[in-house]
Amino acid sequence: MTVSRRTALGRIATLWATPLVVRAAETPRALVIDFMISSGRQRTAWAQLINTFAALNPDLAIVANEFPQEDYKRHFATRLGREPVDLAFWFAGARLREAVRRGLLRPIDNRDTLQALGVRFTPASLDALQHEGKSYGAPVSFYPWGFFYHRPLFAVLGLQPPADWNAFLAVSAKLSAAGVTPTAVGARHGWPAAAWFDYLNLRTNGIGFHRQLLAGEVPFGDPRVRAALTPWREMLMRGDFLAESVTEDWDACLPHLYRKSVGMVLLGAFAASKFPPQLAAEIGFFPFPQLNPQVPRAEEAPLDVVVLPARGHNPEGAQRFLRFLAQHEALNVFNRESGMLSPRTDTAAEREPLRRAGRDLLDQARGLAFFFDRDARADLVEPAFAAMREFLLPPYDLNRLLQRLEAARRAGGA
Repeated sequence: MTVSRRTALGRIATLWATPLVVRAAETPRALVIDFMISSGRQRTAWAQLINTFAALNPDLAIVANEFPQEDYKRHFATRLGREPVDLAFWFAGARLREAVRRGLLRPIDNRDTLQALGVRFTPASLDALQHEGKSYGAPVSFYPWGFFYHRPLFAVLGLQPPADWNAFLAVSAKLSAAGVTPTAVGARHGWPAAAWFDYLNLRTNGIGFHRQLLAGEVPFGDPRVRAALTPWREMLMRGDFLAESVTEDWDACLPHLYRKSVGMVLLGAFAASKFPPQLAAEIGFFPFPQLNPQVPRAEEAPLDVVVLPARGHNPEGAQRFLRFLAQHEALNVFNRESGMLSPRTDTAAEREPLRRAGRDLLDQARGLAFFFDRDARADLVEPAFAAMREFLLPPYDLNRLLQRLEAARRAGGA
């Protein structure tokens, strides 16, 4: 077996933090794997994962191609349309469905693989890989979104994490009465605001409607969209958002949380990596509250996957790799190393309180949404982010927000 590493776009990349195994084989069969790198920690995790698979499959020559994050996303479709890649990292949601529609991916047609995935992975994560009755690839990592809150502050004020919207409003009112702004959103780049849009719509109208809306199949002027977003405007009108945070980056909100000038912030689990060690124990986590008890709870959980490119030359080796993800502890190790959560059902109990809370949340989810920019039609994303940034500033014009979103939908050919 030979394992080699290529860099993206012909550039020289940093060497593996954990070297890839290299062995000789008389008749190696190449297996080409493309994946995205966003940090040294992630590179190390990928190296360990591929090394483990390589050691178990000495008859395969593995070519591991690493790409920087933005380059990978930009050139994904072009590369898969031209190159014989066997396995590729990608995202669940609209981006996956679009790749399937363009004929870039092949479905899993191996019963043993499908059975292994079905036994080991959470139903919600497997459902995310379904398109027109077929499965495409395997889940790799995901993480939850929810509210981080200041635990000692809540204790002093006699507050409990709210389970429904009325309780959330009561918590916000008590924080305001104590001189604490209830929440903040660092919307300089738009996407943190989209979490509010997503959750209010998911909790009000459900995941099916949410997917149709972001696919451009429902007008943004639909009364159901207005009903979902009206509580957001009411919060803005009351001053429940820290005004200066709106033009800041997402992580600039965290010091406000530490200093107790803000009580809670809606963010993804990645925010925990920014917590100072001496303050981490003071931060708790709770899910976005329920608005409509008749709507099954879906959670925001960006899901990373490994897919089967249609031009791959080694489908048998690719199926082997997918079964490896389902059957070997290496995927759970990968997620512990990379700071993400494993979508497998056999992961060990999480020791860290925040990771345990996130795990419980996603295990109980009735469905997964993958965040606005992964679920929405591609041409909607940037116009929507710009419209949401404007909406967060006075006069908090909901009519204009809906008009701008609908204009973007129509401009895209809906």
